[in-house]
Parts: sequence; C-alpha cells; structure tokens
Amino acid sequence: MTKFESQIILDILDKYQTISSLGSLVSLADWDLNTYLPPKGAEDRGFILSKVNILLKKLILDGDLVSLIEKAEKSEQLNDYERAVIRILNREINMIKKIPDDFLEEWNRTVNQAQMVWREAKENDDFNTFLPYLEKIINLTRKRADLLGYDNHPYDALIDIFEEGWNTADFDSFFFRIKNSLLEFLEKIKSSKFFVEKHPLENEKYRQADMEKLNYFVLELLGFDPSRSRLDIAPHPFENAISYNDVRITTWYHQQDFRKSLTATIHEFGHALYELQVDPDLKFTPLQGGVSYAFHESQSRFWENIVGRNKVFLERVYDEARKIFPFMKKYSFESFFGYLNMIRPELIRVESDEITYHFHIILRFELEKALIEGKLKASQLPDIWRAKMKEYLGIEPQADSDGVLQDIHWSMGAIGYFPTYSLGSFLSGLWWSKIERDIGNFDDILKSNDGLKFIRDWLKDNIHQYGKTYLSKDLILKVYGQNFSSYPFLDYLKLKYFDTIGN
Repeated sequence: MTKFESQIILDILDKYQTISSLGSLVSLADWDLNTYLPPKGAEDRGFILSKVNILLKKLILDGDLVSLIEKAEKSEQLNDYERAVIRILNREINMIKKIPDDFLEEWNRTVNQAQMVWREAKENDDFNTFLPYLEKIINLTRKRADLLGYDNHPYDALIDIFEEGWNTADFDSFFFRIKNSLLEFLEKIKSSKFFVEKHPLENEKYRQADMEKLNYFVLELLGFDPSRSRLDIAPHPFENAISYNDVRITTWYHQQDFRKSLTATIHEFGHALYELQVDPDLKFTPLQGGVSYAFHESQSRFWENIVGRNKVFLERVYDEARKIFPFMKKYSFESFFGYLNMIRPELIRVESDEITYHFHIILRFELEKALIEGKLKASQLPDIWRAKMKEYLGIEPQADSDGVLQDIHWSMGAIGYFPTYSLGSFLSGLWWSKIERDIGNFDDILKSNDGLKFIRDWLKDNIHQYGKTYLSKDLILKVYGQNFSSYPFLDYLKLKYFDTIGN
C-alpha cells in the first residue's frame, strides 16, 4: 500500500523534492566541512551556505506551497503519513518565518568559521582563541530563542529544535530521577572487577591500517552496506545522511587504546542504520530520517553499548582482533571484555562508560541553561567545568582540550542538543526490554547465526520504517506500549553489572 494517496499531498511532495534536494547538498557541504575542507575554505563555505539556506527559506515559504498546505489541513481523509507531512511542514514554516534573513546569514557565517577555529583551538589547547566565537554563538543563540519564542524558559525553544515536544522541565525531572540511581550504581561498582584504574590494553599502540581492518570487520558483522554508506575520518566522529542511499559515517584513530575507535565506529553505525532502514516510500519527503535527536541517539547507543559491549558479541570481535593485532595474543577474552566494559570516571564524554557518561551530560545541561539565562559568562566556562567535573566524578581536566573544548557542538551552535544524549541512552533500554519480550533473551538472540539480522529487522519494523511520521513521545507509546520510563535502562545496567556477571 502506498503511503501517499491524497492528490493534494502528492502535489505538496512534488514541490518539496526541490527543497529536499537542496537540503541534501547542504548536508554534503556540512560533511565536507568536517572531513576534507581546507581550513581557509571555511569562511567561503559559510558565505555559500548562508545564501543556500536563504534560498531554501524562500522555497519553503513559497506561496503556492503554503496555500497547498493550508488547503490540505482542512482535509479529513488523510492517513498518518499524510497528516505528518502537514505537521512537519507547518512546524518548519512557522520556525522559518520567525528567523530573519540577516540573522540566518550571520548564523551560518559564524558557525562555519567557529567550527574551524574550534578545531585548531582544541588541537592547541587554546580556549582564548575560540572564546570570541563562542561568545558570539551564545549571544546569537539567545536571540534565536527569543525569535522562536517559548512559554517558560528560553532553553525550551532550543530543546524543541532537537526534541520536539520536550522542554526544560522535562529534562530537569529526568536528570533528577536518574542522578541518584546512577550514583548508587557507581558506588557499588567501585568494589567490583568492572572498576578499573587503568587497563594494560589502553597502552597498546596500533597501526591505523590494522584498526581500519577491525572496524570494517565489525561493520560487516553488524550489516553495514558499503554500496549505500562509507567510513571516513573526522576530528569528532559523526554520521551525516546526504540522501536515502548516501549515509556517511566517520571515526577517529588515536594510534593507541583501540576501543576509542571501535566504539565510535559502532556508535555511528547505529545512526546510519536508522537512516538506511527508513521506508523507501518516504524518500525525498519531509518524513525521511529519524524522528528526533534522542531517538537517533537511542539507536547509536543501543548498538554501541547494548550490542557492542555485549559479551556474546565481543567473543566474535575478540577472535578477529587476535588475528589483526599482534599484541592481542597476550590478552585473554576476559581481559578484552573487561577493557571494553571498564567503569571509571573519564575526562572525555565519548570515551565514558554507560554509567558515568550521564554526568557529562548533566554538566553540559546545567552549563547551557546558565549560559542562556545569562547567569554564566563564556569566559568562566573552563573554571566552572573543572569544578563540576570534580564535584560529579572526582576528576578534573588539566587541559581545556580535555574539558570545555572537547565537543564540537557549541561551535556548531547546537545548544540544547546535549540532553538528548542521555535520553537516547535511556530509550535504548526500552528497545532492549521490548526485544526481550518480543523475541527472547538478548544473549540467546546474539548467539544465533541470524541474531543481528533479527535485531536489525525488529528495529526496522518497530522504529526505523516510520521515519518522522510520529512525534517521539507518540512513537515511544506505539513501540513500547507505555510512556517513557527510565527503569528499563536501569534494569539493563543492574542485570549486566550486578546480577548476571556479579562482582
């Protein structure tokens, strides 16, 4: 059955194809910005993208398209997919109308330059070089929040960009609920074998060519499709969906401590799989892609942690790692498993374990709120960052490159994004719980020859195929049968670190 039957919706989608195509080119330019763009090209790229984004704005606000959408709204014969097209386009039109062209140009120029400056500042551990750009981004972000509008808190407008239907109060409540449970888990784990000050595999050096072999082996194992995707290198790993059949991921190579590259690669695979398993009928429509940032993160964290750090799955990776890395001959599987599942406070968010990771997000959430409220100046961030890391995890960075400069997000203007990372992780617990109910014990699934395919198919049938058709809270209810709960993910952690394997 075709997803779109109404003629007026078909007319809207016909007009939207040009918008979608230009959007794909913008995505390609963004991917290039973070992979192969020469440093001096950033200013030109910012100018080019600002002009293209203004053109996109004009196309979305085109009178013929708007009138078609207004006419379609009055129809009572639309199905879920058709109603979603109208909902998404109306949201986009309403947001775009609120952003003036001069602001859009200034925003694009600023964030494109800022990303290149951030890259150099991080490499040189030089926060002061990045500071003027960060101050400008924060000022622009406050203005953006005012332009978009909000009911209770300016941060609400920013959260809504990334997670429609959620607000500051939702995340205040969410972080309040999980903080004590995670602290309790961390205290218990400190006396277990999972709490490791240092693992010898962290010191083992590797050749990049060897790590690439392992990454490609794992990607093939997971179901990576090289005819529709590719793996590249970036200063900060990311996924970028250029189009339905062109979804790109990146990783990084540190020449030492190979888990950093491995887990990043699996993480980005999860993002890519979501895009690649959307129903092809949604291609070039407003419904193509993941429903929200938290849902997207639920896929990447599901594959990185619930699959990628699973004991059964790692047995297959271990055998291949022993063939590729000469140093692996010295290490038992138990040592290898422990290396991938260390619980230990880390300075770097993306290298953190499943438990302490969330304190990195809580820290950023609190800082972002304070910055937007004007209670904190950007120049104070390095000192406040160190103090909060000490308070939450008992460690503090000696270099800003390991602290306030570690993430690319602020240089992109992505303030309001970070809370979705923790929410996504906890959503992954819902999928783990529901898969166990629908298919069977998770370890037993992974032991079967087609286990990974069963999991991919379940995700496709229950989440991926719908693209952006449903709001995130509605899709949670549709998939899980209940509203969002933090308990399934906490149950997963308890089972893994206390009940099954024990101390």
